[in-house]
Amino acid sequence: MDARKTDRIQLILQALQEQKAIHLREMAALLEVSEMTLRRDLGRHPEQLRLLGGYITRTQDEPEPGSYKVSEQDARHVEEKRRIGKLAAAFIQPGDTVFFDCGTTIPFVVDFIPDDLEFTAVCNSLNVLLKLQHKPQCSIVLCGGTFHRKSQVFESHAESSILDGVRLTLAFMSAAGVSLDFGLTCFNFHEVEVKQKVLRQARHCLLLADHSKFDAVRTAHFGTLSDFHCVVSDKKIPPAYREAFAANGTQLVV
Repeated sequence: MDARKTDRIQLILQALQEQKAIHLREMAALLEVSEMTLRRDLGRHPEQLRLLGGYITRTQDEPEPGSYKVSEQDARHVEEKRRIGKLAAAFIQPGDTVFFDCGTTIPFVVDFIPDDLEFTAVCNSLNVLLKLQHKPQCSIVLCGGTFHRKSQVFESHAESSILDGVRLTLAFMSAAGVSLDFGLTCFNFHEVEVKQKVLRQARHCLLLADHSKFDAVRTAHFGTLSDFHCVVSDKKIPPAYREAFAANGTQLVV
């Protein structure tokens, strides 16, 4: 067998040592091969690897219940996320400096940014970085550090100093839970510091959340609805939130 194919299989198995799944598109980008080439590689090793819903997993692995992973959340409410991404991308103007939060909705914003638009992107997550690298006129500032595989977030206390030197025009923020009583929450405490700093510094903060996030409360609290100038969601957003946004003067885009 071609040594390069063998090497690719070994690299995939290594990537899956500490996570249950990785998207085919992301793995192809990391290996610098086409998705079709990677599909052929996987087809030759059904005893080791399989492809389920666009995600590569080890054949012997079973889904792990009760845990959050970007790879699992990515396939949920795709149409809503895609539409939210399209609406949000329209806010970016030439020359803007934009923070792209972690999560599974934010990468859809990048999909709808014109390739000829010049802007600066600041991010701290792998799934967003993989999308941004395909925008030829985008300058990327990555907040690096320790990589958390399940959330695909880079964490470092040095991120605060990086953000101190950047002036953000826009911030596209995500949340795993949006509540009138308990505010904005996410699954992971290691996301909180950067989220809070961006909310303080960005000129305009936009919350991107589909209807499934509303009335949900997760573990780590990072903000309130009043921190946002605009909320981009879908048409299934609960009426109570529409009323709250109108009362606070928060723009709602659906």
